[in-house]
Amino acid sequence: MKYQDLLELKKRMDFNLTEPEVLVKLVEEARSKGEKAQKDMRRLQQISSKIADIFEKEGLILKEETLEQVKLRYKRAVGIDGSFQLAGGAGGKWYAPISVARIIFKNGFGSQPHVDIFWAGIQEIDETDHPEPKNVASLMMLTAESKAILNWGTLNKPSFVFIDGPVVDPPVMSLGGEDYIKDRCEGIKKCLEKSIVIGCVKRSRDRFYIKYLEKLLSNTSAKDYLSQFLTDQHLMAYIFAHARSRKYFGPIFTNWIDISSVNKIYELYKKHGIYVTCLFFQKSMTSPVLRLDIPFLNPPENDSKTDEIVLQAVKATDMWTYPGQDYPLPVILAHEKCNIREGCAQVLYEEIITKSRTVDPYNQLILTQLR
Repeated sequence: MKYQDLLELKKRMDFNLTEPEVLVKLVEEARSKGEKAQKDMRRLQQISSKIADIFEKEGLILKEETLEQVKLRYKRAVGIDGSFQLAGGAGGKWYAPISVARIIFKNGFGSQPHVDIFWAGIQEIDETDHPEPKNVASLMMLTAESKAILNWGTLNKPSFVFIDGPVVDPPVMSLGGEDYIKDRCEGIKKCLEKSIVIGCVKRSRDRFYIKYLEKLLSNTSAKDYLSQFLTDQHLMAYIFAHARSRKYFGPIFTNWIDISSVNKIYELYKKHGIYVTCLFFQKSMTSPVLRLDIPFLNPPENDSKTDEIVLQAVKATDMWTYPGQDYPLPVILAHEKCNIREGCAQVLYEEIITKSRTVDPYNQLILTQLR
């Protein structure tokens, strides 16, 4: 069976193993919630139609013709991503398998990619020192990912560098703090000397684009409607759907905004010389909405130089997203090559426990309880 089929089978087995009395009440509740969600969708559809009209009028949505004259600067493309899992926990000792992968297309479209496992290892985390081990593991993974970005920059190879996730990817500030931000900014700055960096955010849970629009559209009726959308991606999914209802099937994207001035975390990056713009992009009607983060070494201005870099990033994202794929190919492959699944982490933990066995019955009993 395929992996996804096994997951679906497990999901159904878990459902069927739930007590019937509990299931009856939960199913009834799910139907009730579903009816409410349907009403909410109809309401948001009506509201977003009005916002979409204002978007069209204000020129906030751009289409394929904007990209037609753009010629890509580089053939080379690189995808970078990291992954981690947690296993263990008994006795307060956790183990975190972590990996970071880079996918390098040296000769552009159609060329054979080179897989570079930049780093892979298992980190020990003591829960007595770190009460939130998942946050610590996330910081370790992001630190390794930042080193992979820095290392690529030091190679001085002009390219489009696709990062799976946001350019600004902060851990809990009490853990990484300024040191982590400084290190990540150094890596991004080094890459920007020769390359264009593109952060591909698959599920944007922020609201800074909505806040930007509330100020921009303060004199229109849209301002009163924007607050009803939970996230930026929630809003843009509706806006793009309305734009496509006018029989448009090609790539579509919004104007860029400077988020270094509207978000506190991004302001910290700005102190270290990284200014981040963002926009929302959709390849086709059936593609998911992506947020693209595009960093600069200088404050972005409403001029041709900034627009050129942004359009290069959008064009590269469009070109490297093959038909039938949801995301740019370098991002997809980097994610697949570094991905550590939960079952893998559990097997590795069992291997650690097995290797630590002794002939002492007392220790054997302890190890059994730690599994």
